[in-house]
Amino acid sequence: MSTTSADRTDRQAGDVGLLGEIERWRHAEPEALRLARLVTDEVRRTGRHHLADGLLGALDALHRRYRGRDAFLDAFLDAVLARRRDRFRNQTYLALPLVELVRADLGVDAEHMSALLMADVLRYERRSTQLDDRTRDTRVRHAAHFVAAVRPVLGLNWLPGDRADAVVEQWFGLTALPVSIEHDEYFFIRALQAHEMVFTTLTDELRAATQALRLGYLTTATARVRRAVDVFDRAAMLFRLVATMRPAAFHAFRQYTEGTSAIQSEAYKRFELACGTPSAQRLFSEAFDNVPVVRAEAPGLDNFSRAWQDLRARGPAAAELTRAVEQLEAGHQRWKTTHYSLAAAMLGSAHGSGYTEGVPYLRRCLENRLFDLDAAAPGGEPCCQPGCSRVTCPVH
Repeated sequence: MSTTSADRTDRQAGDVGLLGEIERWRHAEPEALRLARLVTDEVRRTGRHHLADGLLGALDALHRRYRGRDAFLDAFLDAVLARRRDRFRNQTYLALPLVELVRADLGVDAEHMSALLMADVLRYERRSTQLDDRTRDTRVRHAAHFVAAVRPVLGLNWLPGDRADAVVEQWFGLTALPVSIEHDEYFFIRALQAHEMVFTTLTDELRAATQALRLGYLTTATARVRRAVDVFDRAAMLFRLVATMRPAAFHAFRQYTEGTSAIQSEAYKRFELACGTPSAQRLFSEAFDNVPVVRAEAPGLDNFSRAWQDLRARGPAAAELTRAVEQLEAGHQRWKTTHYSLAAAMLGSAHGSGYTEGVPYLRRCLENRLFDLDAAAPGGEPCCQPGCSRVTCPVH
């Protein structure tokens, strides 16, 4: 999108106004929420990537002076200043530390938070005059389906985003910080944030299933895995939402997201570790190179596959659990295939924004599996035939 002289004049006026506020607070601790609102107004007007150097320098100096006084302001400014500080990654592009603080302050779990994020997409798109009717209606329909899918689970008749914008006007509304002024980037950020919440929910379910297995409660473990299957369906809903992205808009803001990538998703990697132990090749590949904090958690971490192998359960209950696991694995494969297809359509031969190969990397990942259930039979003996799983083997 081109920048006119009028745009530049407006931007300069905005910068001066915000710099004036920062100057006023030079010798007095700022009101964190007020400062964040003013900065967000400027971000929404210019795009985070185009914030003036003078403004960024003033914010950096202010943050160094007041860091530690307010966790919300710290997380917010860490996101705004990430590029300047050479810390621009998936976590800071999506302002995920701030999202997590808001979630804790609201007292909601990750599943509820995903619904709030999609409710905000509904608010944003319903007010839009920048989309053709067909695109807007399709986007709103997919976001509404997502929210509706979560509501029965929550057992609530309302979501905070449905009422007066009390939550949206506070820190929740400051967690979307686009790098551009492209309309589509706002909903794209919300969809990626919701994806993180979905995989956080999935990790919780698989960890609970693992604990149930350790206690020998196969029925409880099965219920948890089946719930994970339902939750995974929502990840597919999010891809249908992202598919409404207009290619021109995507490429317009993508040029400013270099350094960020879904390969840096800590939530997805924790889900992967909760399901099974990655091969050494994967654990020491670019997949986990990009999430060193999660890789450091891997040694000695219990997971569903290990607990299942240790239990060596038989009978109808074990068969039911096996079917649930197979459904989850199949859902994961469908999700990866959709991800690959969507990326191929959007990116073509372009490299990934996180310095990865992009589409070729996703193609290789299609071969990965979540669970390692085809291990040796009890006692270390091989199973009865090649490819036979010990959890379904009629002999073992």
